[in-house]
Amino acid sequence: MKTVFQVALFDHQLCNGCGICTQVCPVVAIKLESIEGKKRAVVNEEGCQACTICATRCPRHAVTMVQRAAPLEIGTKVPEEQAKVIEEICRAAHMYPEQVVCYCHRVQAKEIVAAILEGAQTPEEVAQKTGARAGCGVLCITGVIRLLRGAGLDLAKAPGYQWYGVRATIWDISPEIMDKYPEYYLREDREAIEKIFPGGETK
Repeated sequence: MKTVFQVALFDHQLCNGCGICTQVCPVVAIKLESIEGKKRAVVNEEGCQACTICATRCPRHAVTMVQRAAPLEIGTKVPEEQAKVIEEICRAAHMYPEQVVCYCHRVQAKEIVAAILEGAQTPEEVAQKTGARAGCGVLCITGVIRLLRGAGLDLAKAPGYQWYGVRATIWDISPEIMDKYPEYYLREDREAIEKIFPGGETK
């Protein structure tokens, strides 16, 4: 579980409605609205997880992080009765259920899968339910996507300036490439790592 103590506050005197914040928010908690006839950024306080990405990207420094009236708890409980299917999806992504995927908030693979089983179908929806990606917003995207694919979900285009790309892993290397470059011992590496992270093929 993640406890959020702050929330983004927009200064509508500084904000010019450029929309950059709406494009980079990992939980899609910001939108543009008409305020006194001008486009201005508005945050959904219940959705904001205080990642500060909007504040660091705002070219006019119109965003300040302020203390919430009451802390907000973010997290997905892992149901024991779904342990087997959670393990199967983790295995398809070559992960262990207890493996930490988001280091900023220590979100484990099993929590992300539990969120997927609850209906999350995109990295943004996973972030809304678990807090994953609402820290640095960068490092855990590959793990989140691997788990979504392990659950059989195909992703469409990412919203805004975000990207659903993944870093290549040993499981993404085709047998043809392994055979073409035997001097790199790719096949041997694959066999060795399969013993540590066994599972099905990632999609």
